[in-house]
Amino acid sequence: MNASMGRPVADLDDYLEAAPLPVLRAADEPAPVAAKGRSRALWWIMGAATVLVAAGLTFWLVTKSQPAAAGNSAPTVTAVSTPPGVGGFAELYVAAFLSGTPNATDDFLPAAPSTEAMTPAAHYATRTAALDITEVDDRYWAVVVAADVLTFIDGGYQPSGLQYFQIGVVDDGGRLVATTLPARVSAPPPRQGAPRFLQQATETPSDAQAALVGDFLESLLIGSRDINRYVSPASGITAISPAPYVAISVGSLGLYGDGVVIATLDAQEADGAIVAMQYVVRITDSGSGLVVSELLPGPPAITSSAGDGQ
Repeated sequence: MNASMGRPVADLDDYLEAAPLPVLRAADEPAPVAAKGRSRALWWIMGAATVLVAAGLTFWLVTKSQPAAAGNSAPTVTAVSTPPGVGGFAELYVAAFLSGTPNATDDFLPAAPSTEAMTPAAHYATRTAALDITEVDDRYWAVVVAADVLTFIDGGYQPSGLQYFQIGVVDDGGRLVATTLPARVSAPPPRQGAPRFLQQATETPSDAQAALVGDFLESLLIGSRDINRYVSPASGITAISPAPYVAISVGSLGLYGDGVVIATLDAQEADGAIVAMQYVVRITDSGSGLVVSELLPGPPAITSSAGDGQ
């Protein structure tokens, strides 16, 4: 070993000085047999490695350019085009705009047109909701906002109903910015009939199912009965406390099949006010009688089996 091996290498010159010199031989001097064998083996290894790398690269390029086959478990990346804050930003912007307060839109719309002509406090948005968000370009959305508006008339605020506004929103380097003052637009056309992917209650519940639903709703809303008698332990349904109503009247019942029942009812509050509601419940046989096993958000969806023959 060279005496300088093991000492720190300060720079390239230091390294070149420290490296051992190669053994020189004459051009016509035959190479040792062992050296020839090592050289031949090295070339074989390098050649095989080159083939493997090329094959792997080719396979990667081919699979990258082809769509995933059905059933392929490879993960896919789905781009999220609309940040969750776009709708909330638009709602706050429309509410601030309707207030008519000077400079109310400055935080949403830099270099905004003058709104001094607006009458301050002439309107008030009790609530707003983004009904539709459409991406019109990269990081640029058109948002339709519904506002439940009160109008100041004769010294007090009176309901003016829902008003609809369209605005543009852009992502300006991580900060949401409105593109214009809100534009009043027409209300979206109302839907006609029930959603097509939901089942229709075309049957009538049995007397036992109807009695169970009535008893269940009384225990849930009035507290006049023990609700544990009418629900399965696994349902997790408990009576509302304190009871919000003093009386209920079930108007109609419909059966979807598979034990799912919809009930339309009127509930009376302590001051006499009436509230109309609908409940959808699933009824199952516990072995000792019928019970409510689930409180559903609405009618069941149409499945391939439920849709057969329709």
